[in-house]
Amino acid sequence: MLRHLGWKGRLLRSTLSRRGAAVLQMVGAPARADLALVHDTEARVPLLVQEAAALQILACVRACAHLGGTMAEAGVFEGGTARLICEAKGDSPVRLFDVFETLQGPADPAESSKRADELRGHFRGVHGHRATVERLLASYPDVHLHAGVFPDTAAGLEAERFSFVHLDLDLEPSTRDALRFFHPRMLPGAILIGDDYVAPGVRRAFDEHFRDSPDVRIELPWSQVVVVKAQPSPDRGVG
Repeated sequence: MLRHLGWKGRLLRSTLSRRGAAVLQMVGAPARADLALVHDTEARVPLLVQEAAALQILACVRACAHLGGTMAEAGVFEGGTARLICEAKGDSPVRLFDVFETLQGPADPAESSKRADELRGHFRGVHGHRATVERLLASYPDVHLHAGVFPDTAAGLEAERFSFVHLDLDLEPSTRDALRFFHPRMLPGAILIGDDYVAPGVRRAFDEHFRDSPDVRIELPWSQVVVVKAQPSPDRGVG
């Protein structure tokens, strides 16, 4: 998969998608409008997901908009998929988590941590810019950016409940931390989408977290996994 060639491979995949490498049969005006939105977003910032994956995000966000609660994305880069979420979120607040520029430059020994060092080594000089994301999303209400290393950036949000979550974190430990934070706080019927599901570490994090879960997990053919939070079982009583 091009994604595993690194960030350059991901950018190449985005370019190929725009040139029609992924063929989608669009039926009806809403679908065509969604594809136009995806193309408009790609023209503004690198989207880094295939068109089918982008359309899946839009569909799932709309399906969850009536649940209430908060929507979230961990792994924002330049804000392409965050813009899709904002377009479909309705009145839901959105929280966006990313290191942005916080780990660029020489490491500060006083602030270094194992996770920060791991992220610095993986992404190196490739990072999103908070100011770029803020400009891209300036017209959407109730959008909150949390810059730094997750899950430290989620401190104080333990009481939040989530209707939709998008994870694009690349690494197994980061994915595991995100699942541990978000999944218990998802509302019944909420949807979580994970990217990079073909990556062994990311798949392992999902497999371990959901081993005994009643939630529905759907593997999609474009490197995404969709998890639907199960409804709580009703108490049937006796007799």
